[in-house]
Amino acid sequence: HKWAIEDNLVAEEEKEHVLYNMDFYNLLSNHGRVAVCANELELREVLCFLSKKTTLYLKGEADPGLTMIVIRGLDVTLPPVLGDIDPILKSPEMAFMRQVLGKFAEGCNHKVPIYGCSAFEYIQYLHLFMEKMPEGKKCQYICGRTDIQAAHMCGFKQPDGKCVLFVNDVFGINSLGESLRMVLSGFGGKQLLVMIWHPSLMQLMDHFHLHRPPLVWPSLGSTLAKYYVRKETDALFVDFEGASSAAAVTEQVNSALGSGMPLVCVNVLP
Repeated sequence: HKWAIEDNLVAEEEKEHVLYNMDFYNLLSNHGRVAVCANELELREVLCFLSKKTTLYLKGEADPGLTMIVIRGLDVTLPPVLGDIDPILKSPEMAFMRQVLGKFAEGCNHKVPIYGCSAFEYIQYLHLFMEKMPEGKKCQYICGRTDIQAAHMCGFKQPDGKCVLFVNDVFGINSLGESLRMVLSGFGGKQLLVMIWHPSLMQLMDHFHLHRPPLVWPSLGSTLAKYYVRKETDALFVDFEGASSAAAVTEQVNSALGSGMPLVCVNVLP
């Protein structure tokens, strides 16, 4: 594994996404229901075999079953899926990031750490912000191996006491507890800006995306974070809903961060 799907959205590779430890897949390969393919010929043979089994099952001549295919050793090069970046550059989200992160970094002696795991919900926004915007030069992107690790790292001691977490609404958001406890404890001097990004729901099938489990309450991030806040003056929770709320939310967030509020949580809605 040399790159993640998200890397293909920005035409770059994060070293944290490279899989160095193969032991897990070596273990899986010993299971009778797992087929490991090392080249195109083996993959073709496995797919042919499974296609025949499926045909027999449909005819009622074979039992149902589940087979996992692990492909290793194939070097696949795909063109980056960049698309038209102009809408991203001109989006309310990018304007919000520039105004808020630029203001947040003022007076810092070091670049403000932005923790994340290149989730597809935000990676193009973040990549273009870091590469093309002057405010991006005041920040440093630190890619975790998982959303969970990124959520943990934002609770560590930061160079200037400030950091940002970019996270989606699935796994990492459930691992924020101890980090929030660290930020909100003590005698102040620590600030965390959490931006929770949600996928765009453009068609019916997007509601059943394999990447996210079905939830009764699909926007639970800020709700979970509130359990760790001791008093209202310690945190701001706000929804960013695009152009309609951009000006008001930007003013709210900048005012909260400027006052030294320890936690600001922005729900970036599609």
